[in-house]
Amino acid sequence: MTRPTTVRTSLSLLHIAPSVVALLTATVMWSSIGVGGRIVKINLTINAPMGANFTKSFETDDENLRRFNLTQEEVSKGAVHLNSHGEVDEIEVKGMKIPLHLDLRQELESLTYTYLTVNNGSWSVRVRDYKNTTLDDFKDDPLLVPENVTLDWSFTPEFILNPANISVKSGVQEASIHLDNDTLLFQYTQGTVKGGSWVYILPYTGMYLRVFNPYTRQLTLSKYFDTEYFMDKELVENLRNLKKGRIAIITTFYDASGHLESSSRDVLEEFGSFAVQHLNFRDLWAWVWQVGGATLAEGLVTNQKGVQTIPPPLYLSLQIPATDSAERFCKDWPTGGTWEKRKQFCDAYDGYGDLCSCDNPFPTTADVPKMDTWREDIGIMLVVGNRPQYLYRLLRQVLLQPGVNKTQIFVSIDGFHEEPVKLVEIFELKYLVHHPEGQGSPRISRHLRFALFKVLKALDTDKFIVLEEDLLLAPDFYSYMQQTSAILDKDSTVYGASAYSHFSYNHTASDVSRLNRVHSFPAYGWMVKRRFVEETLPKWPPVIVAADWDYWMGTGLVRRGRELIIPEISRTVHAGLTGAHFNGFLTKRRFSNKPLSTDPNARVNITGVQREQYEREILASVNEAELLNITNPYNYTFPRTPGKVYAVFVKMSNEEDDAAFKIIADALSVWNQDARDHHFGLWRIPYYDALMLVIGYPFSKYRRYLKKGYRVIQPNAASMEKFTDNFINDDFYYHGHHTSDYINILGLFDIPKGKEVDHKAGSERSLRNQEFITTSSQSQSTSTLHPVTESQTKLM
Repeated sequence: MTRPTTVRTSLSLLHIAPSVVALLTATVMWSSIGVGGRIVKINLTINAPMGANFTKSFETDDENLRRFNLTQEEVSKGAVHLNSHGEVDEIEVKGMKIPLHLDLRQELESLTYTYLTVNNGSWSVRVRDYKNTTLDDFKDDPLLVPENVTLDWSFTPEFILNPANISVKSGVQEASIHLDNDTLLFQYTQGTVKGGSWVYILPYTGMYLRVFNPYTRQLTLSKYFDTEYFMDKELVENLRNLKKGRIAIITTFYDASGHLESSSRDVLEEFGSFAVQHLNFRDLWAWVWQVGGATLAEGLVTNQKGVQTIPPPLYLSLQIPATDSAERFCKDWPTGGTWEKRKQFCDAYDGYGDLCSCDNPFPTTADVPKMDTWREDIGIMLVVGNRPQYLYRLLRQVLLQPGVNKTQIFVSIDGFHEEPVKLVEIFELKYLVHHPEGQGSPRISRHLRFALFKVLKALDTDKFIVLEEDLLLAPDFYSYMQQTSAILDKDSTVYGASAYSHFSYNHTASDVSRLNRVHSFPAYGWMVKRRFVEETLPKWPPVIVAADWDYWMGTGLVRRGRELIIPEISRTVHAGLTGAHFNGFLTKRRFSNKPLSTDPNARVNITGVQREQYEREILASVNEAELLNITNPYNYTFPRTPGKVYAVFVKMSNEEDDAAFKIIADALSVWNQDARDHHFGLWRIPYYDALMLVIGYPFSKYRRYLKKGYRVIQPNAASMEKFTDNFINDDFYYHGHHTSDYINILGLFDIPKGKEVDHKAGSERSLRNQEFITTSSQSQSTSTLHPVTESQTKLM
């Protein structure tokens, strides 16, 4: 926003001329206005670190300009930046840093921030709109009333009289699982499957997992794994954490081989599958086994020519005898208290690994000693939805962090879901259930608002750490927060500390002690002071605002010019494949090569991010940097000389003008979605053993270091097309079978097609009591499919 203002002032100037080695200082005084010279008006463009530029005008004497050999136009083009208090301290003109005091707090309070709403309208606010608003104004807010929670901890009666009848179907057109008279899965879709070289990947293509308790016949886990990247890793993690003795069933719909990597196939083979190693495009597979025991039935229908053929469906039907109830519960577990709740929880749900282990159950009440970096109790707030296996993984990590005080953990759950609520009760943690508001990003934003309001009363700490359930934590995560908490106490120009750096990759991060100051919003585990929460909550956007909460927190409305502390090597990593903003391909591209600190005793350099010292280091790096003249970033070999500093300038008129930055970031294989995590328009990126500085021009306060004859990278049609192409995911495996595959697969087990395995023949698979394999050489060009009747949400 541009808001012109005029002020008449007398200025004294400090002339600081940078040299190659150091900064040399000399002091002079400008004459007062009206000492014989002509009055001139200077219009300055203020680069506010909260992402808004505006104009401020003042008058001075032209004699002052002549003394410094400056023109009115040159001064008007000077670089002016606000400090965290909304004031100007200096102006940079032709390499000179001249003290200039302008108070712009009123202008900042009048800046308008506008956000898109869910109905494509707009919502606008100003800082001054909240000048007299306090948290007391929200004490009667009905949206802050938590949901009532009633839990049933009774045990499901045993089912001991009749055997269990299981039928499974895997097909291109349909997949289903039935247990006795209950339908555990019924998936089919509409459309046409075409033969030839072109293939349409149907919705809900992939694998379906259903797990049930043989003692109660109750479903304990229901999951869908599509053919995206890393979904096979998610499948393996779920299977590793199943409770011993459960009956697990997998069936495929249309295809399950698309991104089923060899490492995951090996694990599934170790679990007992014979067919998974032979699974190619549009093969049909179904598998039933007892966790930790025998394969009960498995079938494979091979598809002869990959994309050119469509196999007939695979059917499995089997019967499991009634189970001895003596093995239903862990015999050596204690009785009473939360152990009774844990017993009921583990009887009803699955996927929790050592939480439900009979031999080595995870100790939910154990205290971990404090580490030597401990300064204070820091509250930990978990903001979670209905992903209880992720929640357990996070709780387990948090409670193993040295120094964590379990009484200072608070969990906010978005909507009443019995499984995560019961899990939190088992851990005896403080929690509340939020009544969901809105959909998508607004729902997540409003839940965080609720959680922050409630944590102020639930915990009595001065600082709060915010975590979401889909994170992995480094062993020094809490130690990192303890160390950086000292910065929040001493530096008013910093509003928070984040455990995550978007530019932390295996080739850009090596120093575990390094911290950086950035103008950005926090992500994936962050810490702020209580007073920041109290200051921010009254400004929280309503449910109609479509913006993500983190982007909103990155605006000047919230940051107010303050910076965020981030590490060079992240202390968290995003590890969720199901969520509001990610799929497998984006996870692979953005998170597959992220380093995570592994040293539980790591120390960080707090003094290095003190404002003055950090600025001196940045200036020294910029002065030392070798400028790169780059025509096409995608056809350029970036230098990696150890110890060298390089700089490249990219076109950037304001913080939202990020097209050129995204191109250079993409070419460097770092975060390339927007211009976050910068320091006054400068990105400090260690690049292998060198240091790369990316500077936005003319947005950055370091723009004056651009030398004549060097290019400023501009976005063009060719580079933008390359950038877009890099986000097209066409790497899908369409592997077909060779004629010899059928012979080899069948010959592996020396059995006729469709016959039962004779386990007395000395097979290595002695644990399995049924194995089936069928092949198909039928060729079909098209097949009409049924209309959809079951939504995806019902399948999860």
